[in-house]
Amino acid sequence: MSACVKWAKEHVDSFNVLLIRQLSSVEEGGGAWEDCMAQARHHASMLREVGLDFEGLVGKAPEKEQGVIGLGVI
Repeated sequence: MSACVKWAKEHVDSFNVLLIRQLSSVEEGGGAWEDCMAQARHHASMLREVGLDFEGLVGKAPEKEQGVIGLGVI
């Protein structure tokens, strides 16, 4: 995996952690949740424009690595 792709995936994973936290108090599948996810998918499409397709990863819980996710400990 190239350094650019690895860097971008790490940032998508960090984004997902924040997205999950932000949406934790919103009903999944509700109007606000769907609006937020649509906006997140739109932003993911911007990466596709430069050759990085992470659209399928946006909104997905990141894989746990070495017991640390973002700034928190799992």
